[in-house]
Amino acid sequence: MGRTTPAIRTSFQDLLKRMRDEYKVALLSRGRRAAFDRLVEAWSAEMGAISHAESFSLTDLLLLTGAVDNRRVNEELAIRASELERRLASVEKGVN
Repeated sequence: MGRTTPAIRTSFQDLLKRMRDEYKVALLSRGRRAAFDRLVEAWSAEMGAISHAESFSLTDLLLLTGAVDNRRVNEELAIRASELERRLASVEKGVN
């Protein structure tokens, strides 16, 4: 009688419920609770990658996915900041 391993999506839903019940409700900041919800969105969007990476634990994959999404946001912000700096420099040139 072998043990059956639940599907990754089922494990994800179970873990997510526990995280919402035990972790999210304990977060004091409304902003952090909103950030948690955005992480859930990123995790859910990448379930294909999470399901594919079988050699990692689910929590490791959630952390990795969160870090990858943070990197994406940081890079988008860096591009926007560079563009704003370029535009500001051109405006300042026009004023002088």
